[in-house]
Amino acid sequence: MKIALVSIVSEVHDEKKVDQSLDSQIKILEDNFEIEEVPADEIPFTNFNEYDLTINFIKTGGSEATFAENVEYLPQPAYLLATELNNSLPAALEILSFLNAEDLSGKILHGDMEEVAAEIEELAAYKKVRDKIAAAKFGIIGQPSDWLIGSKVDYDHAAHHWGSEFVDIELDQLYQALKQVDSAKAKRIAADFLENASDIVESSKADLVEAAKIYLALKDVIAKNDLDVITIRCFDIVKKLNTTGCLALSLLNNEGLIAGCEGDVPAAFTMFLAYQLTGVMPFMANPAAIDKKNDEILFAHCTVATDISDDYIIRSHFETGIGVGIQGILETGPVTVFKIGGAGLEQYFVAEGEIIENLDSPNACRTQLKISLPQSSDYFLNDSIGNHHIIIPGYHADIINEFLGME
Repeated sequence: MKIALVSIVSEVHDEKKVDQSLDSQIKILEDNFEIEEVPADEIPFTNFNEYDLTINFIKTGGSEATFAENVEYLPQPAYLLATELNNSLPAALEILSFLNAEDLSGKILHGDMEEVAAEIEELAAYKKVRDKIAAAKFGIIGQPSDWLIGSKVDYDHAAHHWGSEFVDIELDQLYQALKQVDSAKAKRIAADFLENASDIVESSKADLVEAAKIYLALKDVIAKNDLDVITIRCFDIVKKLNTTGCLALSLLNNEGLIAGCEGDVPAAFTMFLAYQLTGVMPFMANPAAIDKKNDEILFAHCTVATDISDDYIIRSHFETGIGVGIQGILETGPVTVFKIGGAGLEQYFVAEGEIIENLDSPNACRTQLKISLPQSSDYFLNDSIGNHHIIIPGYHADIINEFLGME
């Protein structure tokens, strides 16, 4: 791992003597990473994109002004390495206060240097996630659904905040791609999906084939537009084609390509970030019922990645009774509920709980999870960030809070 170690030192100090006092700390860094020191006067001319991470080594007190003069050239968030020597920590605290006042992100790395090295490893992993988000191209196929009145995103605002690209794609691209779909291939996909299911209830083999065609057409749209994430206005497909996108989205998510429903951009973005950060495929769902007394919430939706399900049943789409929906049966136990929202995708909610049981109500979408989510009822009933929330198997709140706390 290649680290840029930016030397921030006061002019009144003898830097050679300072470095001698820091020999043991620097050696630990050199033992763990490929270190390249960047003197302060070279900061404006350094391409920090060539490094896995940039660490600002606050070597002495009195160096605050040097940092402030160069902050515009340094990557954000600004990681400040401070030791117990040479008034390093007081300077780092002042710099952090400056960053906060300028609405910039910063974090002090301080303490046992072996522990700091482990923290640097973690920060480099977060940077990789951040870079993937910045490079991602989100395709909104057919515009967000009309009912998502509280989930609107300002694409320019979100792109400025995250670096991601958001593009609107007409549903007509999907309809045109459908005309070129290989029917034999769709039949094979449908047969494989049926073979691996535990049961099929309302749907038919013919329904599965039509749903598989949507999957193949979406693959074509994704390839032609070089998309990393999609969300689709799926109810229009139901009305126009008498089939559903639920199977297609499940298969795409199985492949590691995030695919969300209803044109919900915040939900798809949350899914993508969660997957990049945790490595676990999430799925989006509606909070369908809330038991305030017990802090138990029923989450439901008509599609889920079957790879994260212990089993699945092929059903029809709940609201319309048309096509293919998926009733995923998930393992009970630890779970994280997560959502990013706001016009610039700058708000978030995260909570950990337990999947208590899988339900089978005829009055909700097909995949149904009763989740115990302590102290979360007030959030959903008073401050909810939209309707759809993201379900991630396992406990992941700590890593999500740490990552987003640096944004």
